[in-house]
Amino acid sequence: MAAKKPVIWNKTKQYRELRAGLSDNLSARGLAEPVYCELLNRYMELWCEFQALTADIQTRGVCVMDPKRGMLVENRSCTIRHQTSQKMLDIYRALGFQDMSAGPGRTGGSDDDEL
Repeated sequence: MAAKKPVIWNKTKQYRELRAGLSDNLSARGLAEPVYCELLNRYMELWCEFQALTADIQTRGVCVMDPKRGMLVENRSCTIRHQTSQKMLDIYRALGFQDMSAGPGRTGGSDDDEL
């Protein structure tokens, strides 16, 4: 059985659509300066890494056999994926998207505040 060809994530339609959407949003908010473009590039690089790690976890599972110890151990992709996700969230916030995710007029407080 032939091995599956690895996906080149930055060549996918999903990548192009995500990048275009984020770029359009930054432009609409007047954030087209080089510093924001560089942050977007970093975010998209991490997105590709995140996709590859996710694919590895789906293929090999969360536990893999350690040939030296002869026992199951955690797939390192799980830990690295979590770290990558945190870095992506930091960049997402730096690009100003965190405030937008709360929705218009939301401050992140609980709905109970209105009682």
